[in-house]
Amino acid sequence: MASVTLRTKSIDKKGYSLFLDIYNEGHRYKEYLKLYVSKDYVKPENKNILKQDKESWELATAIQAKRLIQIKESIAGFIPKSTKQDFIKYYREETSQRHSTYQHALTYLIEYNQSEKLPFKVFDEKYLKDLIAFLKTQELSTSSIRMYLSRISAVLNQAVIDKVIPTNPFHHLKRGQGGDIPAETKSKIEYLTLDELRKLNNTAFDDSVRHFFLFSCFSGLRLSDLLKMKWTDIKAGTLTYTQGKQGNVKTHYLPLSAQALSLLPAISKKQVNVMKEQQELVFAHVPPKRKINTQLKAWAKKAKLDKNIHIHVGRHSFATLALTSGVGLYTVSKMLGHSKIGTTQIYAEVIDEVKQKAADMLPSL
Repeated sequence: MASVTLRTKSIDKKGYSLFLDIYNEGHRYKEYLKLYVSKDYVKPENKNILKQDKESWELATAIQAKRLIQIKESIAGFIPKSTKQDFIKYYREETSQRHSTYQHALTYLIEYNQSEKLPFKVFDEKYLKDLIAFLKTQELSTSSIRMYLSRISAVLNQAVIDKVIPTNPFHHLKRGQGGDIPAETKSKIEYLTLDELRKLNNTAFDDSVRHFFLFSCFSGLRLSDLLKMKWTDIKAGTLTYTQGKQGNVKTHYLPLSAQALSLLPAISKKQVNVMKEQQELVFAHVPPKRKINTQLKAWAKKAKLDKNIHIHVGRHSFATLALTSGVGLYTVSKMLGHSKIGTTQIYAEVIDEVKQKAADMLPSL
């Protein structure tokens, strides 16, 4: 039996987010409505809807009723004709305002498809299995593959709701160990010690990638923040940047380390040499992400480092270097831009493991 239940989720400073808990054909998924109320009206004691919440609540219940009708029509075999017959076009329409990972997933999908056109009727279980096999050949972690697949699946769920397709082909794939979709694995945090960074720095390599990675190691910035960083954002040794989605954007002020600041003149000179003029973005001249990762691996190999280096290793290295240098966990958390200190705690656990190994190496009497 199909069901569509209106539920709430507590959101800091926003009250409650409204979403639909949809169950259909043995599968359950959520549709977040981007509507908010100040009280949890799902609870019986909150029967009286406040004036400021009335419009959002009524709209949510109207969507709930509409979704239930759509699902029942789908079960009855009524799938109306739609102009949205191309998945890639539909994907773009649905995700234009969503997180950037949706666009990254689409990039890989188009690369595999080798075309901007992908009819829904072609996007079946076999196509998905072949897509997953392709993603496994790319330089992607298991978590990245799982994330990109979840983004594509979310759009297919919406297509079911919109009656473009009767079912989501993902629901027929096996998950977990030995299944079609890779099982979730606990990834090892890869980072570089100060000695390893010195070894890398002393190994000649292309300056565009070299400066970009070293700046990441000594600033702790994410790839997205590095790529949008402007020269005008840096004043008196402090970088000002923003993070977050529309309606919840936070401004961060990051004092840059002396080592990070010392790289800026060389970065500026390299940019002018490559692009013949000073650009607004600090790293306007660096190659695409995948090429950077490929070059980083080549650089590490040349430096004879037995480490799986990719862009995010720079951020990991910054965190571990700061903690081993005596910077407090709370301060490191703020410098990394983490909203919760628990996110930073994982680096403290890495440092504890290093300390334990060092202790185990001490000789006995």
